Amino acid sequence: MAHLLVTHPNGTTETVPLSRLRTTIGRSARSDVCIPDAFASRLHAEVRQEGDSFWISDLGSANGTKLNGAMLSIPIPLHQGGEIQIGETKITFDDGGQLSKSISSTLIADATDALDPSNTISFSIRKHQTAEILDSSLSSRTDLLGLISKVGVALLSSSGLDETLNQVASLVFEAVPAERVIIMLRDETTKDGMQIKVARVRGEDEQIAEVRISRAIMTEVIENGKSVLTSDAQQDPRFASQTIVLQGIRSVLAVPLCVDERHVFGLIYADSPTNTNTFSSEHLDILTTLASVASIRVENASLLDERINRERMERELELATEIQQRFQPEGPPTVEGYDFQGISFSCYEIGGDYYDFIPRHDGKMLVALGDVSGKGTSASLLMSSLHAAVHGQVAAKTPLVQLVTSVNEYLTENTPGNRFITFFVTELDPATGELTFINAGHNPALIGRADGTIEQLDSSGLPLGLMGFAEYEVGKAQLNAGDVLFIYSDGVSEANNLAEDEFGMDRLIQVISDNVGRSASGIRDKVESALSDFTGTAAPNDDITLVIVKKL
Repeated sequence: MAHLLVTHPNGTTETVPLSRLRTTIGRSARSDVCIPDAFASRLHAEVRQEGDSFWISDLGSANGTKLNGAMLSIPIPLHQGGEIQIGETKITFDDGGQLSKSISSTLIADATDALDPSNTISFSIRKHQTAEILDSSLSSRTDLLGLISKVGVALLSSSGLDETLNQVASLVFEAVPAERVIIMLRDETTKDGMQIKVARVRGEDEQIAEVRISRAIMTEVIENGKSVLTSDAQQDPRFASQTIVLQGIRSVLAVPLCVDERHVFGLIYADSPTNTNTFSSEHLDILTTLASVASIRVENASLLDERINRERMERELELATEIQQRFQPEGPPTVEGYDFQGISFSCYEIGGDYYDFIPRHDGKMLVALGDVSGKGTSASLLMSSLHAAVHGQVAAKTPLVQLVTSVNEYLTENTPGNRFITFFVTELDPATGELTFINAGHNPALIGRADGTIEQLDSSGLPLGLMGFAEYEVGKAQLNAGDVLFIYSDGVSEANNLAEDEFGMDRLIQVISDNVGRSASGIRDKVESALSDFTGTAAPNDDITLVIVKKL
């Protein structure tokens, strides 16, 4: 994997893998690569992956970014050994050689220390069929227990949890004269706290549609950790129940699945309706020993399945994060006489904030910021719908009012009733500095005038996705030389510190007023710095997104 080798001013080094589509570098703790360098801006530079190549770009830093000694003015591709200089920090790019994805495999060895080694077969027959392993004359209890040691090796051929459990059921059928085998594992999400994983009848591969087991037997095995043998369940006062009587069950075997006595995670149950005395104490020993050997394999298979599912979810989350990052602009647009900046930090791996710079067919620039209610995956899915809808309307050259109206109708029809999006969108005419905007239930955008005064652009309609018939009014504003348009999500104004105080509008307005003379990136850094100083070590409670447009 490609990575960055970061050499800090104090001489310490660290390696940072480039596992994200966009990797930010700066003095801020919110940066993916945080460098404690006094000459670095809080959000200084960014490494972006494009296919198999990586590009470095400056994020409007105060002191600039150098690549191989040359100051960056536009994004530049990185090559093996390329040296990035940020203040006194040196960062070397390593492409990791041939990029490839490999699949790791895990060897799981069953523990069989408690078995007699002289009765354990070699690994060379691990792929033999169970019937071949069990095809022997069972003349004594010693032979039976020796057979179980071979079962441990037979289970090594299984891979996933389901295959392992079905293999165990087949072994039970061949080791004891049961007509029905049921394997259950603990599952706290079910009513009884147990989930049926295997339920089979001898000679049939299909699962039993409905399973009825005496609760008393389940309690004895799962709660008390005891094995159960009854030669005539019809007459056994411990387990006599309507279930047993109705099904005509005569002989029952039930043993716990556990790796230690304190943690029973399942059971193996076998029964027979044929006649009394089907099962003997020798069969109970066989099944108990089989369960002991199988328990380690079953638990390992369960952990392996959990790991596979977790890794699958992590891969899907990484892909979702990459897709969402591609929705964000690759960089600020270049418009003569203006300075643009945008940045977004997700509360979780993926978020529900959206911002965009979209050139219009008539030369105007559309600037938008949306904030989806809620957080995480559901919010990001709705955000992607907003992104697609807005770009579709822009491509169709839809006027601003009709654009917002159409997007609202689309979202209302396709969004759950408890979800909505606050949305601010404006068209900037670069020639005149005129802003034509619609605020759909979003925080009031701010205009910082060159003299330090602040003007608020308030809401003019309902959030998107609530009511399809909502109407939206257009507002007008003017950007003059030195003025700044500041759009933000409520993750900024409602950011909390450890005492659960909010950052608030007053602090935000003050920061903008004090720094209106700076560049767009300078204002962005000052707002981010004020937020970091205020929140301290408090965990973020919402996505944070900023969009800044300054008229030079």
